[in-house]
This record gives sequence, structure tokens and C-alpha cells, in this order.
Amino acid sequence: MVRFSRVAAHAVPLTVGAMLLTTGVSAAQPSMVDAAAARTEAGISALQSIKKSLSPAERKQSSQLVVEKRLRADRSLAAKLPDYRSGVGVSNAGTVSVDIVSSRDQAVANAVKAAGGTVRYASPDGAVRADLPLSALDAIAGRGDVAEVKPAAQATTWSESGNRDFRAALAKQAVAATQVSEGDKAHGADTARTTYGVSGAGVKVCVLSDGVDSLAKSQAAGELPAVDVLSGQKGSGDEGTAMLEIIHDLAPNATLGFATAFTSEASFAANIRALRSTGKCQIIVDDVSYFDESPFQDTQVAQAVNDVTAAGALYFSSAGNSGNATDGTSGYYEGDFRASSSKISGVTGTPHDFDPSSTTQNFDALSAGSLGRPVTLFWSDPWGKSANDYDLFILNSSGSVVASSENAQTGSQNPYEIASVPTSGSGYKVAVVKYSGADRFIALNVIRGRFVASGSLKAFSTNGVTNGHSAAVNAFSVAAAPAAAAFGRPLETGDPANPAGPYPGLFTASSKWERFSSDGKRRLFYNADGTAITPGNVSSTGGTVRNKPDITAADGVATSVSGFQPFFGTSAAAPHAAAIAALLLSGKPTATPAQIRTALVSSAIDLGAPGFDTVTGTGVIMAGPALAALGVQPK
Repeated sequence: MVRFSRVAAHAVPLTVGAMLLTTGVSAAQPSMVDAAAARTEAGISALQSIKKSLSPAERKQSSQLVVEKRLRADRSLAAKLPDYRSGVGVSNAGTVSVDIVSSRDQAVANAVKAAGGTVRYASPDGAVRADLPLSALDAIAGRGDVAEVKPAAQATTWSESGNRDFRAALAKQAVAATQVSEGDKAHGADTARTTYGVSGAGVKVCVLSDGVDSLAKSQAAGELPAVDVLSGQKGSGDEGTAMLEIIHDLAPNATLGFATAFTSEASFAANIRALRSTGKCQIIVDDVSYFDESPFQDTQVAQAVNDVTAAGALYFSSAGNSGNATDGTSGYYEGDFRASSSKISGVTGTPHDFDPSSTTQNFDALSAGSLGRPVTLFWSDPWGKSANDYDLFILNSSGSVVASSENAQTGSQNPYEIASVPTSGSGYKVAVVKYSGADRFIALNVIRGRFVASGSLKAFSTNGVTNGHSAAVNAFSVAAAPAAAAFGRPLETGDPANPAGPYPGLFTASSKWERFSSDGKRRLFYNADGTAITPGNVSSTGGTVRNKPDITAADGVATSVSGFQPFFGTSAAAPHAAAIAALLLSGKPTATPAQIRTALVSSAIDLGAPGFDTVTGTGVIMAGPALAALGVQPK
């Protein structure tokens, strides 16, 4: 059996004042324990009472939507949950952004409009994203052709803001000179273009990100050529512009394309397919992740990646910036559900025991850097077919429930919960509760946050956070290594300095990866159609394991785009890798995707542990050695 997920228990001092509300491990005074337990019991009992009293229409809504409505209507409920925030954003006009799963997109879209809502996107398969009045939720959810109404799925790009002084200096330079990514030299792409006579000519590389707001500005400055933007898919933001500049720096004669990934998850999947079918893109790269992409099964975005790679496209995706177990920066935990021998006050169901030893620990504490971060919970049921009901709770140091996700899973729902850490305060901790059903393998992720030791609580985290479409079987999941100056701020207070890159030299075996780069491996339990890979075994010994991330590429590089000077994160690494692939394909236009993969992987410079490792994959790719491995002859 391949061991890919090792639980790490480590003690990192953090004065957050958290206390464990179970027997035998609290050092607090009894009166404090009693008061905290009373607050926990009142809050969780109130939330679980809601779960037990749902109307037929409310059973189709996420728990956050239901709780938000009830809190607004019931002052006595609000008194039991004084520190609670549903996480649902309600506009001044009283609307919420929602995703609606239906069987008839146009009929539901018309109903949304009739209810005073605005349709943002409607797909042919019935997925509708809309801004809907909170007061209209029950009417829409109560329709026979509606299966689910939930807050609009959130997404992130994987860029990191670094040293502001450095950005300001680069911004001044950009006025006078064209910016060139330091990754061009660090990957040896500059010399490879001359040695092998390659430039990306004849290859179309397309980007999916947030938007290209300053595309015209970059073109006017000579930073970019013409870019083929899918009709109506320009998006909003500028990370896409920065990614395009990187590709153009390394593969200056490649044709470029773009589409936004931010309209909705269904739109993201549709745009992946459209870039291949309509845009004729040979290489596609993205830096986006939706929070509800399953780690255990290829869902809609990963399925779109599978479709375009099966059609011959090369696909590159950011591995993520959620940290890794090797550097102690992980905010991720996965493992078999372990029934706790102790209870959490007010809870119906069984808490998960994070501690594999004889000590019981029902909570995992969160770092100060986790403020405002989303926390997701998945378990090993098939997508859309979960009959085992798990819930997620976030508590503060005084025992109050501050956020939760308690969707009902009765056989036709997703094995997924999400809640958000408050943006202020301290002493937060997470609990996972099996409300009903069978034990499953669970995945808990505080996205871009961290699990830490706090008081009597030990920190439990694992490797394996890279997931979703970046872990699709034929995608290249790309980790990050700095090309030039170090990332300019500590990831969390008290962290060691971040590594610097080799520029103006080349990457070598002694180069370091970014401490925030997400790790693998990725265990999956289901095929894309929901059939089990190992029927009857969806535990840590079942399923299949994918070696992700695949490769490493440069970040921390110059662009002319405001806010990306320099451009850090796996968002910057993925376009470097895509551009190097474009050089290979221009050097050998008949090369197959399998041949390109072999050339990149076999010639990569090994970093970290010998061979494949869970942070950098097979290592940092280099343009010249990859061209040679592909059999391209020097000119």
C-alpha cells in the first residue's frame, strides 16, 4: 500500500486561549468550562433544532440560507447564537447570490426573474446562477423542477501579494521598460529559444482566470500581442492579463486566447470545452479553484478537463497555495472518521476524534492567519448521492458557535459542507460531527489557513490538499518555486524567511520551493460517473492514488500589470509551465500529449526528496533539457 497521508501532530505556540470542551484535557477552571459548555450546548442545540424542523422547501436549501432567514425572523434564536454568522452575503436590496440546480433552466430562470431576481448564468443542463431576493428562496426551492438552492459556489485564484515596496519599484520600472519574467532565464527558456530555434509559433495557448481588465493597456505597452477572447467572456480582474504576459515572455510567437473562469462553476467547465472546440486551443492553463470541487471524484470542472485532454489538449493548472505538511504550513486534514468517546455539549451525533492516540480531541484549532478563511468538509460518498450526514462547526474560545454547515444528506445530496472563519477575534477551532450514517474517509480544509496547537489542543494536519480539477489524471498540477527575490512577508507570524530564487542564474537541484505551495498526493474513491473504484472500501485503504502535483515552475516574477509586480503564487507557476510546453510543441508539432509529458517529467530537476515528492512532484521543469528529451535538434 502506498502511504500518502501521514497525520502530523505538532505543537506551535499560539496564544489564542482555546479550550477543549471534552473531558480530561481542559486546564480551565470548572466555572469557565461550565459556562463555555452551556454556550456550546445552547448554540448547537438551536442549530440542530432547525435541522430537525425543515419544511419541504427548506430541505432543498443549504443550511446557511435557512439559518440566515430564521435569524432575521426569530429574535429568540438570535439570542441563542449571539456570535453566529451564516456567511451568506445579503445585499442592501435584500438579495443573495445563489446557485440553483434544476431540470429546466429556462423555466427556473423565468421564475427567478418573476420573483425579482437577476439571472447571471444559465446552462443547458439546468444550472442557474442568480441574485435572488432572500424572501423568494422558499418559493423557488419549492418548485418541482428545482433540486437544490445554495449560496453561489466561491472560487479563488492562487496568487499571493508579496513585498509592496518591491512592487512599487517594479511599477516605476514598467513605465520605462518592457517587463520580462525572471522565469524566462531561470527555466533557461531564453537560451533554449536561440539554441533550438523555437518560439511557440504555430501553437495556441489559452488562459482561464478572473479577467483581463488591462489587456488593452498591456498591448499598447508592447507587453502582449492580440489575444483571442471568447465572446462575452472577458471577465473582471487582471490576473489573466498577468498570466498572458508570462506566456508571451517565454513563448513570444504563440497565439494567445482567454476566457473567464469566474462567472460560475458551470460556466468555467463550459469555457474549458469552448476554448478547445471553438477557440482551437492546443494548450490550456488556469489558476482557479472552486471550493466545492470534490477531492474524491472528478466533478464538473475536472470532467471538462478530462474531455479536452482526451481531445488532445495539454492542460496545466495551479496546484494551490494552501501550504504543505513538509514545511508545517498545511491547513488540511484527511483520514478515516474516528468516533470520539466523548461528546460535544448539545450535539446530536458523534464527533470526530482527531487524535489517533489514547487521548481524545474533538477539535482542531485554527491559526491567527485563518481569519476570514473558508473551511470545507468532504467525505467519501459519491457526488450527488450521499446518504451519510456529516456536519461542520466552528467555535470560539468562549464556546460559542460562530459558524456552521449542517446540510442534510439523505441520498441525493453532495458530501460537502462549508463554513467561514470570522474575520476578527481569536481562539477558533473546528469540529466535525457525524450526524447519522456510516463512517467515511473525511477531508477538512481551512483554505490558505493553518491548523495549530493551542493550549491543550494539539495540531493535526496531513498532506494531500491539492484536489479538484488540478488533480485530474491528465492535467499538469503545477507547484511553485521562486525565480528571483523571496516572497516578502511571513505566511504566518513567527514563520521562517521564505526562500529566494536563482535569477539571473538557472534553477538547480538546490533550488527551493515556495512554503505556501500545496501538496499531494490525491486519493480518489469514485469514477467520474459516481461508481466506486474499490466497491465496499471507501476508507484510507481503498480507492486509487494520483501523484500530484506533477511538476514545479517559477513564481515571484515581473509583469507590467498593477497588483502583480511581482507575481507570486502557483497562479504564476502554471503559465510558465504552459509556455515551456508551447516551446516543445513548436519544436515538434507532431508530438503527442504523452510525448510532451514524458519530455517535461523525465528532464525535470529533482527537488526535495529523491524522485517524486508530494510538494514539487517530479521537480522543476527546464526548457532546454525538455526540448532535448523530446528529440528536438539544436539549430
